[in-house]
Amino acid sequence: MAEENKSQNPTNANQNPAPGDGKQGNNQGGNQPEKTFTQAELEAIIADRLKREREKYKDYAELKKAAEEYQKLKESQMSETEKLQARLAEYERILLEKEREAAEARLESLKLRILDEMGLPKAWASRVFGTTEEEIKNDIAELKNLLGGQNKTVGSGTNPAGTDASRMNPMNYFIRKASGRI
Repeated sequence: MAEENKSQNPTNANQNPAPGDGKQGNNQGGNQPEKTFTQAELEAIIADRLKREREKYKDYAELKKAAEEYQKLKESQMSETEKLQARLAEYERILLEKEREAAEARLESLKLRILDEMGLPKAWASRVFGTTEEEIKNDIAELKNLLGGQNKTVGSGTNPAGTDASRMNPMNYFIRKASGRI
C-alpha cells in the first residue's frame, strides 16, 4: 500500500521533512529557523513554571496537617465508643454461631432418638430431613415404608444366624472353623 502511494505521487514524498535534516517542506513563509535555548534559559523557564505550580499548592501541606489533626481528635473522642461497638458486634456474632451449633446438635439428637424408636439404624440420621419433630417422624416413616422389609435383623427368616455347615458358603465355613467359632 505504501509503495502504491509513492509510485502514484512521487512529488509529495518529502513535503514534511524531519527537523534538522536540511530539507525544507512547504512552510508558509519559506525559511523559519527553529529557536534554540541555552541551558541557562531552559533552567529559568523551568524554575518559573515550578514557582507557579508551587504557588497553586502552597497551602496543601497546612491543609493536610489540619486534616490529620482533625482525624486524630475525632478518633480520640470516638475510640472508646467504637471499641465497645466492635466488641458488642463480635459477641453477637459468637452468640449466633453458638446458637446455630446448639440447634444443629438438638436436631441431630432428635433424629437419632426417633430412628431408635422406629427400630432403624442410627447411621441413617444423615439421610433424614426435617427441622421439627413431626417433619422428622414423617420422613423416617416414609423412609421405612420405601425400604419395606429390608431392615430385617440377622437371624430372621431370610438371613439365618445359624451355623449349619450344609447351608453355609464353604469359604465362610473354613474361616469360622479356623477361628474357632464352630
